[in-house]
Amino acid sequence: MFFSRNISHSVHILFFFLCLITLSAQAADKETFKPFVLAEQNNMSMDEAKSKMDKLIRQSPFSIIAEYSPYDDAYIYVITSDELKSLAAETKYGGFAAPQRISLTKVNNQVQISFTNPVYMQHVYRMRNVDLQPILDQMTQAFGFEKFFGGDGLSARKLKRYKYSFGLEGFNSFYELPEYDTHVNALAALIEGFNKRDSGITKVYEIKIPGKQQVIFGVSMNEKESGEEALNTQKTMAIIDYLKLKRTAYLPYEIMVDDNRIIALHARFRIAAYFYDLKMFGPHGFGKLFSTPTAYNKAFTKVSGGDTQQQTEIDGFGI
Repeated sequence: MFFSRNISHSVHILFFFLCLITLSAQAADKETFKPFVLAEQNNMSMDEAKSKMDKLIRQSPFSIIAEYSPYDDAYIYVITSDELKSLAAETKYGGFAAPQRISLTKVNNQVQISFTNPVYMQHVYRMRNVDLQPILDQMTQAFGFEKFFGGDGLSARKLKRYKYSFGLEGFNSFYELPEYDTHVNALAALIEGFNKRDSGITKVYEIKIPGKQQVIFGVSMNEKESGEEALNTQKTMAIIDYLKLKRTAYLPYEIMVDDNRIIALHARFRIAAYFYDLKMFGPHGFGKLFSTPTAYNKAFTKVSGGDTQQQTEIDGFGI
C-alpha cells in the first residue's frame, strides 16, 4: 500500500515537471524576433546623419568594415567587432552573421536610421549554442532603439527551420558554386572574378573569420556590368522594400569562401528571410522577382570562376 502511494506521488511530481517544461517551451515559442531595429527617425540631412553615425560608431565597440551607397537616398555601414567575429567562428556558417549593417535611408523629409538584429540572424542562420543578445545590447546602446520591425516576427523555432514555402530552399541550400583544391586558390579565384568586373558582382567588404579558413565577402549587384536587369538593386528594392519603414540594411548580399568552397545563400532564402511577410503575388510580391534566383546564380557562378552554361537553376519563387 505504501509502495503504491509512493509511485502515485512520484507520477504526480513527474507530471508537474513535464507540464512546466511544456509551458516553458510554449512561452519560448511565443517570443518572436524581427530582422531589423529602428534606432531613430530625424529631420537631419543625409550628410548630418552620416556625420552623427560616424561618431557613434567610433565611440562603440564596433569598427567600420565598409560603407557604401547602393542607390540614391540610401547609405549603409558594415560593422563588426572582435567579439562578434569570435562568436561567429563558433558555428559552421556563423560567418554570415559577422557583418552587421546600419542603414540611413531618406524617406520624404526624414532620415531613418536602422540596423540588423543579430539575434534574428543567430536563429535564422542556425547558430546553435551561440548567444548574440550581448551584441544586440551593444548596438542598441551605441546607436539607439525605438523598436524592432520587419513583419509580425517569427519564433526562434520557426527561424531555425525557416523556408518561405514548402519545397523551397532553406539556410543550407546554398548556390552550387565552384570548389577548388585549396582555400587559397578559392580565394584567389573569387578575387580575380571581382577584378574582372564582368559578372555584375562587386566587392563591398571582406571579413576573415578567426581560427577558420572562412572569409565572408559583402557584394553589390550591378546591372550595367552584367546586362542583367534582375541585378538592378534599386529596382529589386522598389518591389520588396515598399513599406514605410525601410529595410535597406538587408544589403549588401554575401558570398563566402569556406575552406575550398565558394558558397552563397540562395536568393529564395536570403531575400525571403528578411522579407518573410511579403506575399507571393501582387505588385510587391515575390512573383515580381521571377528571374532573380537564376540571375544571382549565374552572376555568383561567373564571379567564382565557374561555368554558367552548366546551371540547372529553376526560375521563380514558386514551387
